[in-house]
Formats: sequence, structure tokens, C-alpha cells
Amino acid sequence: MLSLRHIEVFRTVMLVRSMTVAADTLFVTQSAVSKIIRELEEDVGFVLFERRHSGLVPSAEAKSLFVEVERVFLGLDKVSRAAERIRSRREGQLRLVVMPSLSSHFIQGVIRSFSAECPGVGVSLFTYNSPEVIELAASSQFDLGYAMTPIDRDRGVDCDVMTANCVCVLPPGHPLAAKSRIDVADFDGQAFVALAANNSTRLKIDAIFRSANVAPSARFEASWSAGVMGFVAQGMGLAILDPFSAQTAPLSGCEVRPLTRPIDFSFAEIKASHNAPNELTEIFGRHFRTALRALVY
Repeated sequence: MLSLRHIEVFRTVMLVRSMTVAADTLFVTQSAVSKIIRELEEDVGFVLFERRHSGLVPSAEAKSLFVEVERVFLGLDKVSRAAERIRSRREGQLRLVVMPSLSSHFIQGVIRSFSAECPGVGVSLFTYNSPEVIELAASSQFDLGYAMTPIDRDRGVDCDVMTANCVCVLPPGHPLAAKSRIDVADFDGQAFVALAANNSTRLKIDAIFRSANVAPSARFEASWSAGVMGFVAQGMGLAILDPFSAQTAPLSGCEVRPLTRPIDFSFAEIKASHNAPNELTEIFGRHFRTALRALVY
């Protein structure tokens, strides 16, 4: 019965035109090569080689068979290379679900960096509010999620909490843009665009304003950072936002300045606790943290 071993030995003999050299190439004995060629000749029903003083001479039938064998080996090589790509995690699919503040600019840069290392991996990106991100990650519908804290670990997720410093976003031409850093006192009496009242970052901002006896004029608010950015771009007030959303500020002519008093934006990388280890998520997480360290205002 024809086997891949028969085909491999036949191909090697065709290439080197010597039983002895073929045996050395395949790390077997010459008698083993001769035996396999005889078995192959019996299976196919015709002579493959003739022995002459100049060496082995393939028959016309052997030459025709060799053409088909080369096609098989090209296919096997393709399968082998695909297996290597999969083994080295350069192929596959990564499904990400992120909170809105990450979805407009920052995460795309991380995906670009990740894709340079894993060019064969497709990435799907979905955006939901943080509670939904947690639910979707916990149910294993996504490989990796990024959501605002707090996160209930009893929901069946493993999480790695991270922080980044919030920044001040100013409308185009705002007088405070002359300063290199914005102090909490600078917000007193200023037109201010706030995040929604149930936002954890909003709670931190309000607490700092109260402690400093500062009262901005907060006539407008929005539930998403992108909505806040829209108000600021229209000149309707300045804002304090996470640094990820602030990356889009220059697109609308807005200015970004660091704060003299740090306000943490806290979030977490999450995945289902029952998921098996996944090297792709580890690689992506490494690229995420590298980009986070580089995010400095």
C-alpha cells in the first residue's frame, strides 16, 4: 500500500539519483531504501529506475510520477508552514471588547503594534459600556476585554487593574492653554463639561473639586468621553478626561494639558477565569502595556 514514506524515499532518489546518497540523506540504510523502492514498484506496477554505469536512470513512468509527487510535497510544505505559523501564534483570530474611551484611537495603535508581531492574526474589535464588557468577557464570547473599575471578580473573570493619569482638555484658543500644567484651582468658575454622574472618574473629579473648594460652571455633561470631547470642540467648556480619549483632541483643534494634581483613571484587562491559557492574549497584553507606558502628556 502506497504511503508517504514510499513517496518521500522515491522523491529523494529522483533528486539525488543514487540509492547510497538517498540513504545518507534520509538517515537510513541503503538496503532500506532499495526495499522501499521495490515495494513502491510493486504497488504502482511499473519499473521506476534502471541501474547503469552512470548511476540510476529513472524510467519515463518515474518521471511522470515525480511530477505528481512534487505537487504533493508542495502541499505538505504549505501545511507544515501553516502549522508553524499556528504554533508560533502568528495565525488565528483575536476577539477584543473594550470600553468606549479606548475605542477611538489608542486600541487601534495597540492592534497595529500587535499585528506587526503576529501578521497572520485577525483582530475583531467591539465596543460596549463597561458592565457589558465584563459580561461578554466572562461568557467567553471575547478573548480579552478592557473595562472601567470597579469589577466584581465573582462574575467569573480574571482582571489586571491598571491606571493612567487624567488630563485637561481645553477648547481651541482657551486662555488656560498658555499654561504647561493645569491646577485644580484653575477650574474655579470655568465653563466645564462633565462626565455623567454615575461615572467613577466623575466621582473622583467631584471629590477633588470639593476638597479644593473649587466650583466650575458645569452646564453640560455626557455619558461617553467622545460626547464630552464634542462639547469641548464646540468651545462649550473645558473638561477632565482619560488620556485615551484625549488623544483625539488635536483632530478638533483642542489642547491637552496634564494636571498638577493627579486624578487616576482606573480600568482593567479582563478575561474569563475558566479560559485556557492563550498566548495571543498574552502577546496583546504586552503590547497594550508598552503603549500605556508611552502615553505621557
